[in-house]
Amino acid sequence: MIRRILPLALLLLVGLASCAPPPELRNEAYLNDTSLITGEPCEAPCWNDIIPGETGWRDARIMVEDDRQLTNVTLSDVEEGGQLLVFNAGDGPQCCQLYTRDGQVVNTILTLLAPEMQIDDVIEVHGEPEYLTAADVTPDQALILMIFPDVPMGLYVFAPGLAEGEIAPENEVIGAIYFEPEELDVILNANLYRWEGYGKLSDIIDGNFDVTAETEPSGGSDGEGS
Repeated sequence: MIRRILPLALLLLVGLASCAPPPELRNEAYLNDTSLITGEPCEAPCWNDIIPGETGWRDARIMVEDDRQLTNVTLSDVEEGGQLLVFNAGDGPQCCQLYTRDGQVVNTILTLLAPEMQIDDVIEVHGEPEYLTAADVTPDQALILMIFPDVPMGLYVFAPGLAEGEIAPENEVIGAIYFEPEELDVILNANLYRWEGYGKLSDIIDGNFDVTAETEPSGGSDGEGS
């Protein structure tokens, strides 16, 4: 299940956990896409030639509707005049969504991905994240959200539960969310753990890392944590 995750991408951590039965976070039927590391057809935060904060909403809708690999394209209205475009990848489950606040421009892109990339693949291309958070979805499934303000994007990463799981180079990437700067600012005003490298998830959740990203508006990549 996908629910609207704006303005806080962190809601996906809760949204997935509320599904019944509990979801399998690693799903080969989700979108088959490695553009995060190949840069084809465009580099993040661009996806499928759609760029948050730049691509017009009407143009983005046409691009999605005309892509034969994307199916079950559905448009719905959301609160305060926004719209959400959701779709599947082929015969797979609902994987992806575009969001606009005002019907004029794309503000955020979410993709749930087949597990074909690892954290180190992405870091090699985009550098290390600045912030992260994590939550259990089931006892043996944890979802990590890693924030890359300079891109800007969030990366969803799988781990086998908070108690025993680790953040390691081989952790699989299972989703990405691309922001325009205003949407990213909201994320950076939430309580996040500062990236301190690979290690045990239980150390992060126990508060051994600094929390709360205090950032300047519009991007926040130069902000300093408390």
